[in-house]
Amino acid sequence: MFTYNSVQIHSDGKNEKTRRVTIKGKTGYKMLTIRKSGKTKKSKKRLTKKEINCIKKCQFIPGLFRECI
Repeated sequence: MFTYNSVQIHSDGKNEKTRRVTIKGKTGYKMLTIRKSGKTKKSKKRLTKKEINCIKKCQFIPGLFRECI
């Protein structure tokens, strides 16, 4: 079974963006968390089969988190 976890955190003082990608088997999701001055926004979307295949091949996917905003 294929498992993949990736977490990227970008922070500049008060603002923090966390991007997560998790894949277990054939399904996975992408999650974007934005924390601004104590308030938190979360957005979670399922990965498509095309995105999962690109991640398995270690390919770059431009705009992966664009729909999570």
